[in-house]
Amino acid sequence: MKNESFPSGVCVRTASANFAIYKKLCRNEGKMMKQMALFDWKAIKYYHWRVLLLPVISLAAGFVSAILVVPTNVFMFLFFSVNTFAVEEKGDLNKLYLTLPVRRSSVVGGRYVLSICMGLAGVLTGIPLAVLADRFTWSHYYGPIGWFLPVVTISYLLFSVFHLGMFPILFKLGYSKGKFWGMLLPLLLFEVLYSVWVIISSLPGNEYLLFNALKYASENMLLVNGSIILAATLILLFSFLLSKKLYSDWEF
Repeated sequence: MKNESFPSGVCVRTASANFAIYKKLCRNEGKMMKQMALFDWKAIKYYHWRVLLLPVISLAAGFVSAILVVPTNVFMFLFFSVNTFAVEEKGDLNKLYLTLPVRRSSVVGGRYVLSICMGLAGVLTGIPLAVLADRFTWSHYYGPIGWFLPVVTISYLLFSVFHLGMFPILFKLGYSKGKFWGMLLPLLLFEVLYSVWVIISSLPGNEYLLFNALKYASENMLLVNGSIILAATLILLFSFLLSKKLYSDWEF
């Protein structure tokens, strides 16, 4: 039997056409995620004024140490983004999505885009807040500015870990049923971690615990920060994929 095969030119053109279609789908998906993020932001317009309260809470953490301001601020901005789930359930927006040409993955992606933007806002506003808090804190910061990079990467790691503990649950159960497991419990856990750190750092002999940790991180900048960023990114990606899977299986 004669062995028939497609000409190489046909294969190349087919692959190019498929790649062009894939690029177009990715652009459309990205555009839809952006639109859903803007939609979520507008949907929580009645909560926008609460953003002004977040720096106040973060500055309160600065009484103990200015270093704690940035991770606290990032967490508070992440916690604020959870309001989208409350508005979604109150307005029964899930049924509205079914009437629109919107994929469920775009709904999840838009929610993640908004939360990541909120996390970035937490970092950008947290740094000047930390400088301000250092004026009245109990434990002043005497390290160089470069030592703030590990603080930012640790904040990113906390952001990803709490993201994993909050968003998949809320996408699976909804706001009312998942509020305890996806909101109150992570908030309690954050407060416990904060209290444990304060207690440990206050014990005799641990006065320079944070200073030594930041010094080590600055001396091994690529290893420490690179590992933290990689771990945080993988956790956030897993959180997104898990949320997308759970939300796609949810029957409204």
